[in-house]
Amino acid sequence: NPMDVALEQAADGSVVAYLVADYRNHRVQRCAAAEGGACTTVAGGNGNGPAANQLSSPAGVALEQAADGSVVAYLVADYENHRVQRCAPAEGGACTTVAGGNGNGPAANQLSSPAGVALEQAADG
Repeated sequence: NPMDVALEQAADGSVVAYLVADYRNHRVQRCAAAEGGACTTVAGGNGNGPAANQLSSPAGVALEQAADGSVVAYLVADYENHRVQRCAPAEGGACTTVAGGNGNGPAANQLSSPAGVALEQAADG
């Protein structure tokens, strides 16, 4: 049950891969753009849960990329865990919480079922 898709692009703007928030499988998949491109799990995929290597119904995904097109991190709206996770590709799916993660609620350190995530581009980039 895919909920969101983000594009991974090369420095020239061509699409390299699709990032898919796989809601019911509690993971984010990176699928090569080539026809029949294989998919690999880049975040979650270790069952439903709140651990650093788990997601609970990811509903949104965004990609942080360097100017050369290399992936810096995946950002995931972790819907049922009420948090946004930043997952570095070199860490094998382990993520850190960058927003929320303190239960569902209205406090400054809480989120309520985040369904999307976006990055603000720096003024010089």
